[in-house]
Order: sequence, then C-alpha cells, then structure tokens
Amino acid sequence: MIRIAHVYVLPLLLLLLTDQLTLGQDIKQKRFHFELEPLQFINSGWSVVGHYSINERLQIGTNVFSSELSDGQNDLAFDFPGDVDLLAEQDLGINISVRFFLKKQEVQQGWVISLPIGWENWTLTDESNSENSSYQFWYLSPRIGYLWYPFKRNSFYVLGEAVGILPIIQDDDVVLNGNSISVNSFIPFPGLGLGFSF
Repeated sequence: MIRIAHVYVLPLLLLLLTDQLTLGQDIKQKRFHFELEPLQFINSGWSVVGHYSINERLQIGTNVFSSELSDGQNDLAFDFPGDVDLLAEQDLGINISVRFFLKKQEVQQGWVISLPIGWENWTLTDESNSENSSYQFWYLSPRIGYLWYPFKRNSFYVLGEAVGILPIIQDDDVVLNGNSISVNSFIPFPGLGLGFSF
C-alpha cells in the first residue's frame, strides 16, 4: 500500500512545488532539470536525476539511485539457476548521461534519445540460507523516450522511456551455495521520470 501511495504523492508534490496547478503564459526553455523516478520508489528505493541544457537539443546530466528487485525483475537482470531464491538489492548506482532531442524546438520536448554510462553495486543473497555477496558492474544504457510538458508554464514534465542496460565491465560470477550468478548481457525495462525545469 505504501509503494502505491508513492506513485500518487510524488506527482502531486511536484505540481505543488512548481506552481503548476495554475496555468500561466508560455515560458521559454529553462536550463536546469530535476527528476524523480517513481518506479525506483515502488521498488523500495530512490532516485534523483539532474540535467543541464547546453543548447536547444542537448542536455548533460547525472543520476544517483538505489532499489530492490522483485522476483520477476531478478530474472531480467541476473542469470542464476531456477532453484536459487535470489534477493537482489542495489546498494548504489550512479551514471552520467547525454540526452539529444530529435527535433529542435523553442522548448526541449518530444522524442529524445540518451546514452548514460554508469556503475552499480549490488548485494546478492540466496534467501534459503542468507548467504550473500557483493557484485559490481559498469554499463551503457541506450534509451529512447518522449518528454512531455502537460502545462503551459513548461516547468512540470513527464518522461517515458524504453531502457536497455548493456554491462561492459563486470565482476566475476558470484557463487552462492555452490550456484553461479552473473548479470545478463542485456537488461530491458521501462523508465518513467517526473520532473520540473527551472
């Protein structure tokens, strides 16, 4: 119940903080962009994203995050035997990224592609006996998405993305209770950002 509440509380909080409930005049592009990713909060984690607009089509930014994967997400992220009761906890992740908007406009919106490069540290636990080990990897994360400003003030925005994770440098396989566990070579997942520009 608490996880579901996060989905509704975060957008409302952003709306109130950015004074979006009152429609105003159009405002030109802003330089700074701050986002929260509600899917990370649903997974008992957190995520803070910041970007800076260099020009009409280009942003650079960073993301710091943490979460815990559900059973189905474990299967997407890690390669492990079916009899392992795996708990995957992301202690910390960080990336830097470049975003490129496909169409040059007065305000950065519409279709966007991005390429973060980052590092993640995980704790992998076999819940059948509580044996655990840490696991780290570096990755590239190609993404395509759509950024939309639903209000005229061009402050609050929604970003939906299709995300892929491609591990490029990783630790040796983790061995838990005699079973080998490693990160998959490609990890797909949806991305959702709720943010505001200033």
